[in-house]
Amino acid sequence: MKARQSGQVLIILVSWMLFGGSGIAAGVFLTGKPVDELRKEAHAIAAQKDRRKGIDEVLDRWEKDATQFAKQRKELLDTLPDLLGRHDARPGDFEQLFARADALNTQTLETLLEVRFALRRQLSAQEWRKLFADKAS
Repeated sequence: MKARQSGQVLIILVSWMLFGGSGIAAGVFLTGKPVDELRKEAHAIAAQKDRRKGIDEVLDRWEKDATQFAKQRKELLDTLPDLLGRHDARPGDFEQLFARADALNTQTLETLLEVRFALRRQLSAQEWRKLFADKAS
């Protein structure tokens, strides 16, 4: 494998480790908090049962989608060692894998941003700011 290909493989692996995987990673990446912490804090902010139900529906979708994306990401990642070990592997084989990974990452971010904004619609501007208040200040 050429140095350029090794570098691309390393970038993909690091990206998956940093951004990929679970609902927790997705929640932290897009909000700074894991989904279970968001749920707890949102329940404290929105005391009405009917509002909590809407929030729970959004967060349940978030976890479900994140789990599905993690499964797809793992399937892609599992194909990488086999491809790396093949003597007949060509650059096009890796490019195809990278294209699939890019498409999955794009789909993941688009979906999770959509869900994030659905959560935002469940809360008032004041509640939103309270939920994402900077704890350091």
